[in-house]
Amino acid sequence: MARKHHAPERLSFDQALARLPVIEAHLKKILARLERVRPLGPRAKVLDIGAAQGLFLIACARHGLDAVGVEPSDAARELARRLAEHEGTAVRILPGTAESLPLPDEQFDFAHANSVIEHVGDAAAAFGEVFRVLKPGGVFWFSAASSMCPRQREIAWFPAFGWYPGRLKRRIMEWAGKNRPHLIGHTATPAINWFTPWKARRMLRQAGFSRVYDRWDLRLPAEGGKLHAAALRLIRSCGPSKLIAEVLVPHCSYAAVK
Repeated sequence: MARKHHAPERLSFDQALARLPVIEAHLKKILARLERVRPLGPRAKVLDIGAAQGLFLIACARHGLDAVGVEPSDAARELARRLAEHEGTAVRILPGTAESLPLPDEQFDFAHANSVIEHVGDAAAAFGEVFRVLKPGGVFWFSAASSMCPRQREIAWFPAFGWYPGRLKRRIMEWAGKNRPHLIGHTATPAINWFTPWKARRMLRQAGFSRVYDRWDLRLPAEGGKLHAAALRLIRSCGPSKLIAEVLVPHCSYAAVK
């Protein structure tokens, strides 16, 4: 069963500010993992899709990255401005959605979407738009809800929701949005897109991406102790062990190279 939560776009100033160290650690982890795929040089151009209160953009600015965000919520964009001002930096966030990015072609070295793609109306269109705005060789990193693991944080009161059939998930989410919004954190865009490794790879390749890496490919042995490194070796050793890991660990993440 999911714990009670609030949608990211509904966080208060203080709640968002408290998450800034977590987001900075998240950025550092991604940058370290990307060293194996496509290192980002100084002033690399970064796109944050579903930028919410701009925390990832603030973290990028502190790391010398040239970042811009896209966020449909007016309130979230205004809060991002206030947070950036509080932190002594500036952020650029454009109104828009993942399915129709208000940006020209081939502009970015790296596109980031953390817990966003499961909430968009058309995931295939979103992947196509990301491919369009990335430079050749650019990388798209996204984390989303997984259909492999029974544990999840998208909706409360529905045990093992990740394993429900896709159509049933969507119907329940639509019902919750109309009748029990507290179950889904009062978000206006509940999670309707859930991924398996084969679905994610298929959709990314259909969008045009040439190489796709999953979280087990990307994780570094140095991120944990000896037990972590040993577990990572086991997971990578064969298909069944990776499948078990997908079932045990909620969410999923991928890096796709244009």
